Amino acid sequence: MRIDESYILTCRDLDKIKLYIADTYPPKNIKLFMPDDFFIENAKEVIKEAYITESEQKVIVMISKSFNLYAQNSLLKILEEPPRNISFILCAPSRMIFLPTIRSRLKIKTLESDTKPQKSGIDFKKMGVHEIYSLISKKRFTEKEETKSLLQGILEEACEQNIELDAEELGLFEKLLHLAELNSRSSNLLLCALLTIYDRKRK
Repeated sequence: MRIDESYILTCRDLDKIKLYIADTYPPKNIKLFMPDDFFIENAKEVIKEAYITESEQKVIVMISKSFNLYAQNSLLKILEEPPRNISFILCAPSRMIFLPTIRSRLKIKTLESDTKPQKSGIDFKKMGVHEIYSLISKKRFTEKEETKSLLQGILEEACEQNIELDAEELGLFEKLLHLAELNSRSSNLLLCALLTIYDRKRK
């Protein structure tokens, strides 16, 4: 990628993204924003930084495990019309974290992670109550990290199976990942995720 090109960078291992950025771009050209969760306040900081005049190219890098939908919406205009000498890299565990409007504006690059998202193995277009109940029964006692991996895997499977989630549905998955981080019951989170996919494929 050129230094003046904005793009999305995904990898389940965010530390690997940090190493990639450090190895790829000169430190003097980089401005990092690395909150655990990216909220509207962070977006405002990014926009303020973008309008600070630079004589050389500046790359604003946002690395986070989740990007709030309001924050993403606030970034749309500046991503479409960046100030002179400014480019952006949005980094997250999965491209499905980002709104379709952002994914359509930016190229997507993926770094391979040593750990893969755990897939459900379900054909969503044929999914019924039996498949949902079967997965919930098997995974009802999973730990936090496995639950998060499954939720991310379900998102990726939805993309692979051409089931396009809207902004509200992506926001729900963002909340589910946050609840998983807080050790909420895995069966409830997975049930909500699968029912969201089930409702979407019926529309």
